[in-house]
Amino acid sequence: MGRLERFGYRFNPRQLGIAALFLALAFVAARVVFRDSLALGYGMVIPSYVFLSFVIEAARMGKGSFWDIRGWAETAIAVAGSVGVGYIGFKLWSVGY
Repeated sequence: MGRLERFGYRFNPRQLGIAALFLALAFVAARVVFRDSLALGYGMVIPSYVFLSFVIEAARMGKGSFWDIRGWAETAIAVAGSVGVGYIGFKLWSVGY
């Protein structure tokens, strides 16, 4: 993790574990509600975005302004990750899982 500290990020393992626990609980709840992997993948887009946004924002050591490019890049990474979750749900559905 020393390499990330050079870029201004320090991940707290406790916060990361708690956030992962909430994401896992959201997944279990969504799995109970949605039996289809397509709906499950699309249903997990928002919780995964919230998870990624929280983890990345909490890890940033220095806070920036509205015009700071780092905040926008973090948002783009969180959106890309959550879109990837939806895409994985689509791919699993398309192969029949």
